[in-house]
Amino acid sequence: MTRRFKGALQALLAGLGAVIAFPALVLAAGDRYSGGRDDGFTLGAQLLALVPGVIGDAARGAYYGHTLALFETGATVHFGSYFSKRGARVHARAGIGAYCVMGLVDLGSGVRIASRVSITSGLYYHGSAAGGIGGEDNVTRVVIGANTWIGEGAVIGADVGADCIVGMGSVVIQTVPDRSTVIGNPARRVPSAA
Repeated sequence: MTRRFKGALQALLAGLGAVIAFPALVLAAGDRYSGGRDDGFTLGAQLLALVPGVIGDAARGAYYGHTLALFETGATVHFGSYFSKRGARVHARAGIGAYCVMGLVDLGSGVRIASRVSITSGLYYHGSAAGGIGGEDNVTRVVIGANTWIGEGAVIGADVGADCIVGMGSVVIQTVPDRSTVIGNPARRVPSAA
């Protein structure tokens, strides 16, 4: 495939994605008049999560490029996945698999997230085992460092450093240092072989 043809195809997909995303962007824009609620943003995000294929990826990219705090070129959000918080930041080349829910998160460049991953808005957003009350007062940004891989079905509630691997099904409740591999529930660091 020639470079010119590939560029034209990418421009066509981006244009189709923008057309599909337009009604959702109108919904999100209506939030200015809703007294600080993000109902339109959430509805638009969930509707666009259901658009399949590369056109759906382009529509989600167009939507989040206009609604999130940051959504850099080359980032991808696949089918069934959506962001629940406008303040999320997604850096270049970050990829989010199918059926993921992202809260208030900062995804570093090159982050790869498998399917069915949940990144909450901190450990206490939905309350705690000790009976704490959850909600908007307990929102905390979760930072995932550059080039980190997060495995299938993981639940992340705390920061994960750069160049890390989070094993499938792991539940991260403590900060993970750079260049670490963690597995399990709760996630524990795997000692390096060196």
